[in-house]
Amino acid sequence: MSSAPSDCRFDVTRRKTFSQLLGSRSRKQKRRCSSELVPREAVVRLMKHHQNLGDLLLEVTGSGSERDGVDSDDHNAGTPARGSFIASVFREQALMKDMPPGLLTARTAVEKIQQIEQLGLTPRHTVMLDADQRGKLVCLLQSLRELMSTGMLSRLQFREEIWKAKEVPMLEVVWHLQKENIVSLEELVTSNPDVTFAVRWLFDNLCLLCSEAEDQYQHQDIPRQILSDIVAELVGNGFKESNNLESDRKERQFSQVCFEVLNRMLLWLLDNLCKENETEGASVERATQFWLNVFDTALFHGTLSPDLLKQFFYHTLTQILTFNPVLEASDAIRMQGEWCFAKTKILLTTLYRKIFVLFSAEELIVHLRQVLETHEVNWQNVLSCASTLLVCQPPTQQLLKELLANLLTNSFENYELESIITAFLLVRQAAVEGPAVFISYSEWFKKSFGSANGYHGGSKKALIFLLKFLTDLVPFETVQYLKVHILHPPYVPSKYRALLLEYVSLAKTRLADLQASVEDMGLYEDLSTAHEAPKPQCQALQDVEKAVQIFETTGKIPASVMEASIFRRPYYLARFLPALLVPRALPDSLDSHMAFIDSLKRADKIPDTMYASYIHACNREKQQQLEGVSTFEAMDHGREPIEVLSAALEELRKVAIDPSKTDVVSAQIAVISGQLKTMIDDEDHCTAMDKPIQLDTVVDSLGPLEMEVRDLLLKSFCQTFLVVSSFNPPQRQGEWASLFVKMLCGHRRLLSAVLLRVLHLTCRQASSLSDVHVLGLAGFTLHIHILRISLSVESLQSAGKEEVSFVNHLNQSLVCRTGECSTFCLRFCTAAVAYAVCLSSSRCSSALDVVQQFVPPVFMQKLQYVIPRLIPKCRRDHDVVVEPIWINLVGLHLNWTAAAISLFKHHTFKELAEMKHFQLTFYDWLMFELEVQPHGDLLSDVDRQEYQHWACYQHYLPSPLAAGGCGGDLLTACRTIINSLMDFSKRAKVQSFEEFSCSRRPSFNRSSYENIICRLQEMVFDLESVRAKAPREDGHFLLDVFLDRRAKLELQTLSKQIEQQIELQLFTRILVALPPCVLFKTRIDGLKTTLECEEFFHFTNAELRNGYCKEFVLPFHIVSHFFRGLLNASVHCEKPSSAVDGILSNSKVRCPLLMLSATYWWARLEPVLCTQWKRSSDTPFPRELQTMLDSQLWASRLLVGKLESGPPCCPWVLGAFLYFTLQRGNSLKMLQTAMREICAENKEFQVSVLYLTLMHLVSSLLQPKETSDLTVPLKTCADMIMILEEQNQPWLDIFMVVNKDYKPHQILFSMISDVERKLLPIVFYSLMIILDPKLVSSVIKHSDFLFVAITLHSAMVKLFLDGENIIPVSDQPDLQNSNQPDPLELITKGRRFLLRVIPSCSGQIISQHNKLQAVCKDIDLELKASLDHQLQLCAGDGLYSEPTLL
Repeated sequence: MSSAPSDCRFDVTRRKTFSQLLGSRSRKQKRRCSSELVPREAVVRLMKHHQNLGDLLLEVTGSGSERDGVDSDDHNAGTPARGSFIASVFREQALMKDMPPGLLTARTAVEKIQQIEQLGLTPRHTVMLDADQRGKLVCLLQSLRELMSTGMLSRLQFREEIWKAKEVPMLEVVWHLQKENIVSLEELVTSNPDVTFAVRWLFDNLCLLCSEAEDQYQHQDIPRQILSDIVAELVGNGFKESNNLESDRKERQFSQVCFEVLNRMLLWLLDNLCKENETEGASVERATQFWLNVFDTALFHGTLSPDLLKQFFYHTLTQILTFNPVLEASDAIRMQGEWCFAKTKILLTTLYRKIFVLFSAEELIVHLRQVLETHEVNWQNVLSCASTLLVCQPPTQQLLKELLANLLTNSFENYELESIITAFLLVRQAAVEGPAVFISYSEWFKKSFGSANGYHGGSKKALIFLLKFLTDLVPFETVQYLKVHILHPPYVPSKYRALLLEYVSLAKTRLADLQASVEDMGLYEDLSTAHEAPKPQCQALQDVEKAVQIFETTGKIPASVMEASIFRRPYYLARFLPALLVPRALPDSLDSHMAFIDSLKRADKIPDTMYASYIHACNREKQQQLEGVSTFEAMDHGREPIEVLSAALEELRKVAIDPSKTDVVSAQIAVISGQLKTMIDDEDHCTAMDKPIQLDTVVDSLGPLEMEVRDLLLKSFCQTFLVVSSFNPPQRQGEWASLFVKMLCGHRRLLSAVLLRVLHLTCRQASSLSDVHVLGLAGFTLHIHILRISLSVESLQSAGKEEVSFVNHLNQSLVCRTGECSTFCLRFCTAAVAYAVCLSSSRCSSALDVVQQFVPPVFMQKLQYVIPRLIPKCRRDHDVVVEPIWINLVGLHLNWTAAAISLFKHHTFKELAEMKHFQLTFYDWLMFELEVQPHGDLLSDVDRQEYQHWACYQHYLPSPLAAGGCGGDLLTACRTIINSLMDFSKRAKVQSFEEFSCSRRPSFNRSSYENIICRLQEMVFDLESVRAKAPREDGHFLLDVFLDRRAKLELQTLSKQIEQQIELQLFTRILVALPPCVLFKTRIDGLKTTLECEEFFHFTNAELRNGYCKEFVLPFHIVSHFFRGLLNASVHCEKPSSAVDGILSNSKVRCPLLMLSATYWWARLEPVLCTQWKRSSDTPFPRELQTMLDSQLWASRLLVGKLESGPPCCPWVLGAFLYFTLQRGNSLKMLQTAMREICAENKEFQVSVLYLTLMHLVSSLLQPKETSDLTVPLKTCADMIMILEEQNQPWLDIFMVVNKDYKPHQILFSMISDVERKLLPIVFYSLMIILDPKLVSSVIKHSDFLFVAITLHSAMVKLFLDGENIIPVSDQPDLQNSNQPDPLELITKGRRFLLRVIPSCSGQIISQHNKLQAVCKDIDLELKASLDHQLQLCAGDGLYSEPTLL
């Protein structure tokens, strides 16, 4: 007995469950003596007779075992045993009560569920459990699962007992039963034979769920889970395919129940939407909002297929459009103006938008048409749906136009009234949403019925059908639509005019009944909407403002005013003129308003008496105003206007702190605007906001007061911005800043002054701006960007002006040339972008779309450049954060570095940076980096190199092309760098010219051009090591860049030709900065390595020959670059000398200009090449180079008088060495000796020397007249011709390059440019007119002389007629050299020369009459007559027997 107290204490401190008590009893059984068996059995029998089976189900739980300290492993292991134990207890109880064990278990479970539902403080009529009830239910369900596993709980009996109970379980209980797989909703519903009751029960519970969902604060996710699972079950079974339901009656029954419940819930929803604004609307609105979650596709988490969801949404949309169709079409015509998107109940538009998510605009339009054709509809819902669809899905606009066209076509083909009614209702509803959504109703009506091609123009029957329809509409029409039909009537043939007049008469009668009149309608009244028209007086004032504005722009009286003075005279005299002639104090200088009045007076559109009264009233007004001013000045001792404005701005600063006081802020800004109007007369207040602002018109015209007001406004904005930001982040600051900037837009002169001041501060005083100024200016600039304010500035590309946004114009000045500029860019752009990101978060839940509209792309690109450059940490750290970014921009000492890092890591910034128009591409980065001036950069040379390496190799090179990178392609990187270098150089030249014209020191050379060239050299070196092992490819990656750029230029205009020459110079500058071996391709074929240079040969012949030659040779740096590259590349070949010889031999034929230029520069080139060859090879000098060396030595010896035969060499190369050597030594007279004594037998050598003398003469012609001297080249050419004539050598064919079909001397001709070729006729006749007569007599004896002379004369005339002024003209006529020919004078002398020599060329005329006949069509009549006469003389002498063909 001593143990009893301890046992009692144990029971108190450690309460055990029934099963634990029994378990402990069995374990102690062996220790007990036999005398205890009898009491034990008695206790067991007692407990069996008084057991509470419901409590037993709750006791056997996992939580109970844990609470009692039982080990969890033992508990889990004992779970089947406990289930067996509970089952044994229920069997014993069932046996004692003489009933089936399964029935007892089911009945006990249902009773326990009802007991749980009755616990707690929640009312009975509810569907949700509280926390305590929910915990007990979980315990019960665990026991039920154990009983089901032992077969003691039958689903069928359990369902039957549920329906037999007094109260059906709560919806949450049913949900738990289904979730725990005890009884599904389908099993429960199908087990009830009363389908109607099941539908009503489920519908009522869903309604209660929606009503109670907002009250479940502790378990807000449970109602959504219940809704999701239940609705998924309803939709999944209610919209199954019918063929899947034919076999099972219960499935069909359940599908019917699901469909009916969803229908009832939809009707309940629509009923609630109608009650949204009634007294009971608060609770109803919350319930409705909860049920709207059903239409969130994310709610189902993929449990339903898209097809099922579409069927459900289609059905829902149909039910909405056909719900309670009590309104007739006539009611819709009268009331549809109130059904626009803005006035539609927000819950209904939300429902529409959720439904629209699954469908395209085309699918929705098709479904809308099907419903309209097959159902009686609720017109309010149909039209509000159409408005929502148009506003939310822009593609619908075009689809609606197509639908309207189909409806009207069908209507007038079948004379179907319903189609035309539908079309008119839809188009009017669309027009109500404004021009941004759909065209105006008046415009649509004119397009559809205003011409003979309209829908009604096919027949008289169609016309009568339209007019009858419009007539039937008259009793229901609003004023605006009647006015449209009267002022823009449908097209009617003249013979049916009476039909239209009947309608017009009826419409005017209706307008009179509505106390409206067409005569009172304004000239510029908006007829596109159904809103109530303004009062006649107000409309007249608006018409006057619009008419004055048009007059100011065009200088002419608007046509609408002239028409009104004739056809609408009552309105013109009674409304328009009184509004125009309002008395006022006339200004000293004629303004646009008075000029308009004078124009009307001169056109006799203002009666004399009315005009005289107006002038008299104006004079009286001016006198009264003067008297009033003097009295005021004598009496007023108040504040100055600027003090009043300052006080109003101070008051705005106080009220802007509270964002909830929107009305107070708006009122205060209106006060400020009114004060500005009294202080500064701005006549531009009627100008549209989207009209560009002319900044240059404000620069010199601001008075002292205007400048003071400008500075006060900007200062006040910055101060208010700082004060408000210290209290609230941007997303909670209200609309004060937006309203302030919009108010300024109404004062365009002041706005122009403020914008000009912002540009001046940010561009010229950036370093002196404090943090307050930077924040305020950034916020102001952002709101200007949001309003899309644009400027009209001078265009660099065209002679006129171009429209550019203010932000883009400002960005052009936010350059990062120096460290000071870069720091300011960092501060300003960080503030602007951070403000935009924060501000956009208050506008929309998915703020990214709004951010795109708020954030200026140019500022985003600037930040992506400057932040990694100035903050090395951002180059490595790629973390994404969502922490607030504005917190670093608030306080007395702003941490700009922390703010920039926070913004750079922000997820919104990262998402924007991935969008194309916000990306900083590799090209953009290069253009920014090229702007940097190394001497003023914050980065040292080493740091700058490290940064550029990171940007090129670590950031942009591996980045994909879509992200603005190079996709890992070195070739793409090199091309991008070359393009950026050329574009930057072109832009820098333009900027340098502008700075020079503005007397500022040019900044062209102060850039990072050399740094970027170094990066290009590194990449080209890496690329060359890869290309050497790559397979053969066409083209050359460097030269292809230039060719691609040239292909984009239209070279027809002179400006484009000049631009192409500039591009060639810039590209060549880049080319010679790269390793010279890049010009060559190394090909490895087996064991043999060869060199190729075809692309550079082609580039030289096509581009350098025409655009980069000076004195008919290439510049030294290009020639040297080629030869050094050749020697470097030859080292990779097995026989370097052979490789060099092969390339040079090929160049004599394929690119002779290179070899000609080498002979010209050989004196400078030879030591470079010799040194390089000795450094790279021990072999003898290559044969071709040695030959050139020998040729130069021979020419040099000849210069000092040593006459000897030339070395074996190409004749024209040897001639070039001789000519250039003598030219440099001013010893061209020695050419005669060399030609006569050394090279008399070498015809090709002599012709090449003549060619070079001719090219010297051509280059002299191309020089400006004040610097050129033609005496020496003319004399040299004449001497060469004389020598060739002495030796009887043919030479005239050298001039036939003007004939494209002439082939001789092609190598020589390929050396000269196209411009030089065009000058050959001028050179020819310049020589002919100065040659000795004896020499001329010898020349004309050549058999082809006359043909060559006439051909060249025709080419010279054509050159003059085409207007190609190839020969430069001096700006100083007194300095013109008399030796240089005048083109027109030369043509005249050439014709005289031909007329003089034609009689001496009879033989040529006879033998070449066919060729002469072909060229005579291009000469003047006098020459043609001379040739014809000479042929006739030859024929008369019997020398020619055929008739003349000329």
